[in-house]
Amino acid sequence: MRKYILFIFLVFLTIKAFSQTESVTSKFYFPGMVGINLNLNDKHQHYKRGFVLNTAIEYRPDNNPVFFRFNYDGISSNYQSDGGPYQQTNVQTGTLHVNYFIAGAGYRKKVKGIGWYVLAQTGLEQRNYDRVAGNASGYVIQKVSKSQLGLKFAGGFEYYLAQHFALVAEPAYYPNITNHRYSSSSGNLTFSIGFTTTLF
Repeated sequence: MRKYILFIFLVFLTIKAFSQTESVTSKFYFPGMVGINLNLNDKHQHYKRGFVLNTAIEYRPDNNPVFFRFNYDGISSNYQSDGGPYQQTNVQTGTLHVNYFIAGAGYRKKVKGIGWYVLAQTGLEQRNYDRVAGNASGYVIQKVSKSQLGLKFAGGFEYYLAQHFALVAEPAYYPNITNHRYSSSSGNLTFSIGFTTTLF
């Protein structure tokens, strides 16, 4: 049922994109993408390929290659710990969830139906994982959340099917700037595909 609802929603957005008229709302785009994630140089925990979900709102001023974007990106990766002393969690097999709430500016070049862009953003990075702790009644699993400064550097390629609707491919790098021995990796490298369009 969810697949049918998603399909109908995508068809609706496509129809709206092909019937656009210029207005204030045509300056606001809503990119949505899914993709894969690779953790880089993980010293103490060995990560499998993860999943990334990118959602955003983007403002494009008239006749200006500079644009502004706010992203909520979610990355999930399963890991296997090596059992060493320097780790962020004592759960040897689990999942790390990282959420990014970031904003920044980019530069876009568009020629006919093809576009490319570069983007730099900063904001909040939130890491969520489990930790086992003991108490009088036994062991409990604690939900741990840690926040730090987040960064994202991305580039993108766009293929416009209509004036306000494009298919998008976006590689991105999220460096882990936490400089201590408990860092899980040196960052996340992602590759996502999806689309961008206006709502009205």
